[in-house]
Amino acid sequence: MIKLSKLLLLCSAVTVFSGLNMAVANEYSAIKKVSESKELEGLRDKYRECVLAKGTLYLKVNDVNSAIAHAPIACKRELLSVRQFLLSGAFKVEVVDQLMDSVREGVEIDLVNHVYAEVLKQKGIKP
Repeated sequence: MIKLSKLLLLCSAVTVFSGLNMAVANEYSAIKKVSESKELEGLRDKYRECVLAKGTLYLKVNDVNSAIAHAPIACKRELLSVRQFLLSGAFKVEVVDQLMDSVREGVEIDLVNHVYAEVLKQKGIKP
């Protein structure tokens, strides 16, 4: 009788664990599907274009560090549209925050590269 109850307990634990793994796999699949969607790609591109354009404009009147610091702030509306799109999905807030950080960091990297290429171009140096 004790062996049977241990076996049933083990089976139920395996079932619960399998269910958790399936939930994680389903969430990962949904995240991957959304992160590769055309809608998110369009919103991300719009945000990137805005940040790069503002970075170029700010570079004309400010130094490099100021342009890099303030260009993303000027495009906060576009970034919020990305967040709104992600929140419309069935994701946890933590997942949305991680996806937002990923979008933000990618655009900031592009901005730094773009601003420094502009500075080199202004100085007549080919990058």
